[in-house]
This record gives sequence, C-alpha cells and structure tokens, in this order.
Amino acid sequence: MRTRIVTGVLVVMAGFYWVRSTDGQVQSVPGPGSGIVTVRGEVDIRRLPPMDVSQRGDWKVSLANVADVRVVNTPTVAVAPLAFLKVGGRYDVIWPAGDRETVGIAELGSGGWVRAAGEGRRRWVNLAAAKTIQDAP
Repeated sequence: MRTRIVTGVLVVMAGFYWVRSTDGQVQSVPGPGSGIVTVRGEVDIRRLPPMDVSQRGDWKVSLANVADVRVVNTPTVAVAPLAFLKVGGRYDVIWPAGDRETVGIAELGSGGWVRAAGEGRRRWVNLAAAKTIQDAP
C-alpha cells in the first residue's frame, strides 16, 4: 500500500513538472496569453549551401495549337498631304501643348510636312501633329 501511495505521488509530481515546463507556450483556455514565448537557437547564413540562380541555356517560350500566320505583300501606306494648305499661305497653328505659332509655307511635303518660309536655315514642320490650323490674317 505504501508503494502505491509513493508511486501515485511521484506520478502526480511528474505531471505537475510536465505541465509547468510547457507554461507560456500552451494555455489551458482560449484567450489572450502573456505574449511571451521563449525561442532558442541561432541562424547562420554562412552554413547555407551556395545558391546558383543564373539562367542557363536559351529561353524557350512556345504556344501550342496556334495556326501558322505569314504576312506578305503588304501595301505601302503614306499619309496624304493636307489638301487645304497652299504654298505661299500663312497659317496660325496651335500645338498640342498650347503654344501658338504663325507658319508661312514655302513647300508642301507628304504626310502633313511643310517647309516653313522665312530667312535662315530651312525648317520643316509637321502640321499633321498640330491641334488646330487656321488662315492667318
């Protein structure tokens, strides 16, 4: 009988010791805890194996089940000259940024390009890029 009592007491004491050793990490009831968790160990990145992350070989990207498409005999496209512009005419031009300019035309080119009249170096202006164009007084 005495042996059973001593064994029971030892089992209960071992149980208390085990419960107390896990204190702070596990709670018996749900709810906010102490927020204190003991963590032991170390991290040493020098012990990690070397990583080789460079690309090797050619990139290979493909699409499956796509029909073969070939574009041939495409016509040359040119923007027509602005029909209302006349050589010798003067026009007030407002550019997309809001700048105003008066341009006299010495020569018409294709696609809205005109050679501006005036002294000095030759200057070509693309009036197709203008916001508005109107006859200058």
